[in-house]
Amino acid sequence: MTTATRGQGLRHLALKTRDLTATERFYVDVLGLELAFPHHGMLFLQTPGGDDLLNFIAAARTFDPEAGGFDHFGLRVPSSAWATLQKRLKRLSVRIRGRRGRESIYIRDPNGYTVELYRD
Repeated sequence: MTTATRGQGLRHLALKTRDLTATERFYVDVLGLELAFPHHGMLFLQTPGGDDLLNFIAAARTFDPEAGGFDHFGLRVPSSAWATLQKRLKRLSVRIRGRRGRESIYIRDPNGYTVELYRD
């Protein structure tokens, strides 16, 4: 689908972070997202093979990711990568905080956000 023929849809989520470097390491090295493009004071990450973005914005002040209405966001993981990702999480001591059956796990990122990883 070309840019001209795309319909409406979610393009990105903008989330605050106290540490862009730790956030980048987590999402790129642990979860396998890719840097979309550079931007001063921000981090734009793209899911492999997708067109959606996570945008992290450097925040100087403390914030509470559990305040307000935000609960979690989900990242789809291809079935072919599911076992490898789970081994990587274990090797890097990323704690699984919850499960929904055998198809979905919940973890926390370095900012305190809950991330659902679900098998496609």
